[in-house]
Amino acid sequence: MPYQYEKVRETNGLPAKFMLSQCTDLTIPAHWHDYLEVLYMMEGELTAVVQAGSYLLTPGDLMIINSKELHMTRANGSVSYILLQISAEQLQNFLPSGTNLHFQTMISPRAHTEGFSNLRLCLEQMLDAYTYQENGYQFFFAANLYEFLYHLYKNYCSLSPAAPEVRTNRDLERVTQVMDWVRDHFQKPLTLDDAAASLAVSREYFCRLFKRYTGQTFLEYLNSVRTMHLYDDLKNTDESITVLMERNGISNYKVFMRTFKKLYGDTPQRIRSGNREYFSPELPS
Repeated sequence: MPYQYEKVRETNGLPAKFMLSQCTDLTIPAHWHDYLEVLYMMEGELTAVVQAGSYLLTPGDLMIINSKELHMTRANGSVSYILLQISAEQLQNFLPSGTNLHFQTMISPRAHTEGFSNLRLCLEQMLDAYTYQENGYQFFFAANLYEFLYHLYKNYCSLSPAAPEVRTNRDLERVTQVMDWVRDHFQKPLTLDDAAASLAVSREYFCRLFKRYTGQTFLEYLNSVRTMHLYDDLKNTDESITVLMERNGISNYKVFMRTFKKLYGDTPQRIRSGNREYFSPELPS
């Protein structure tokens, strides 16, 4: 199943995976991983859904995706961001056994805190080290990585007992199986009973399982997937909103409008009429 589970592959010679990522109109479906993931926006806008929360990232925003958090991202046009991934083993080397770290999801420069300024400086120093790769840059990168983790731990972290590993992974795999099924069948009239049947579990058990690991109800997730696909059609066709709704399996206009505004901050009509330049076909693909 694509995007179900990922294992961090560290950048050669560095204690973490690090890269400057650039893409256009790319949707990464819901997935999860054991490692800590950091996104620092450089250019453009990116919509992220992490557990129950929907976030719009703009330049300067910092997002922390914790281990085993289901999430998906959508680049709204052309975007550029720093991507940092740190393995669970790296973090656990400095913590008591059985400790589970949980970091604040969204860290904004608009808060004007010293903690954020320190995080940003460390990321910029890591980017310089990675870009120019002068002799001994690995030491400089590692020093800034650990200083970054120090400020993150000091200012934006809470501790809790670790969940049982085997049970957590098995449940996450089942939830992601349903998410893959939704991506394959979202244009059809899907129901909660259909979703539960795809896992051969009761409706009640499925509702608890899905909400526990996504922070959303199944219908909230289904509406988000359908709305993201409609957003693609909105940019690439001149067909009416009604036609696009029918094509993407959307039947409730009120729920659709609420979901669209939550994800994109405006109505589809206003985005289509007022942002033609934003949807320019000359953007790289």
